[in-house]
Amino acid sequence: MEIATLEPGKEFTVKEIKGKSNPILRKLSAMGLKEGTKAKVLLRNGRILLLQLGTSRLIIDRDLASYIEVA
Repeated sequence: MEIATLEPGKEFTVKEIKGKSNPILRKLSAMGLKEGTKAKVLLRNGRILLLQLGTSRLIIDRDLASYIEVA
């Protein structure tokens, strides 16, 4: 399942990140969004998703979200 399909308020665990050679995806990993991470969708507005990772918040677009498989 992709993050973009989750409703706001839904918690998830990152199962797999595809395209790990992409520099933007490596940056997301450095910011805490990596396999095994538990997070929550706070807001889904058009092409933008606001995620909560512990005490941090992260904004990604649907293009990046398509690389992230969640459970």
